[in-house]
Amino acid sequence: MRLLAVETSCDDSAAAVLDERGKPLAELVSTQTDHVSHGGVVPEIASRLHLAVLPGIVREVLDKAGISLKDIDAFAATSGPGLTGSLLVGLSWTKAAAFALKKPFLAINHLAAHLHIHWGSPVEFPAVALLVSGGHTMLFHMTSWSSCKLLGSTRDDAAGEAFDKTAKLMDMGFPGGRIIDEIAERGNSSAVELPSPLGNKRIPEFSFSGLKTAVRLQWEEGSSSREDMAASFRKTVCDILVSKTLYQASTLGAKSVLAAGGVSANSLLRRELSEKGSKRGLKVFLPEMNHTMDNAVMVGRAALSVLKTEPAFSSSLSVSTFPRWHGTELSPLSR
Repeated sequence: MRLLAVETSCDDSAAAVLDERGKPLAELVSTQTDHVSHGGVVPEIASRLHLAVLPGIVREVLDKAGISLKDIDAFAATSGPGLTGSLLVGLSWTKAAAFALKKPFLAINHLAAHLHIHWGSPVEFPAVALLVSGGHTMLFHMTSWSSCKLLGSTRDDAAGEAFDKTAKLMDMGFPGGRIIDEIAERGNSSAVELPSPLGNKRIPEFSFSGLKTAVRLQWEEGSSSREDMAASFRKTVCDILVSKTLYQASTLGAKSVLAAGGVSANSLLRRELSEKGSKRGLKVFLPEMNHTMDNAVMVGRAALSVLKTEPAFSSSLSVSTFPRWHGTELSPLSR
């Protein structure tokens, strides 16, 4: 089995070839840098850049895997949620390739794909999964790879969005999450007193808009260093994420905790979740650093999880993109 997966939901163009166990035979991610001067992703620019680079990326991963397109047994692509124009590029290319070669095609949910980066790892169910990125902050209860129920999400800003906006506020640059994480290592996390909006660990929902406002007001006073503000902000966000995740794991009798999404690259979040989770007897799964951001390996593993139980499955070629996901039961498939 050789599966080709494509991911173009936002500003990263990615492709990967995987075997039936989910092992990447070759993978590549092209990150767009044109958005840095704009302080955020510009959808029109993103979709045009996907159009320009995706064919070359696919050729390169096929070359690295030592195969041709005709050797691919199945295709998979993200169909949403994400930026419509960006999604259309990857979805249209992949559907066309599958149709031309008369091979199965699977339309994959981007959120489920992030969680499936851990497919193939020794995850014990039930599990609680924290999906935390620039666009999403969600907690899920998983009883299997095909059974995933939403526990709660953010009421306003996602954690990653709060990192980016806070970094922009303090003129740190973009993307803010990585920059704040680096600067915070040199600061005192107790130096600035910040609120924890919706911080009750028993509530599986999040809110970061008020925290962002509190940072702005404190920053405008000019009494705190950039390092201390970054460290205090990072600690406040991570404390909220970790406490809510571990509380749900305890309440639901989870055996494992999974983290996924761009913010799962945060060094403090990784340390706290791993150390505190392990002390509670939980198996904690964190993505490899190169798989925290959007990538095609996670898309491929989500598709393989479906094919393992439904070997003959193929999505309809009429399936389209969707910018947002609304629901409580998360499936790997967009059908």
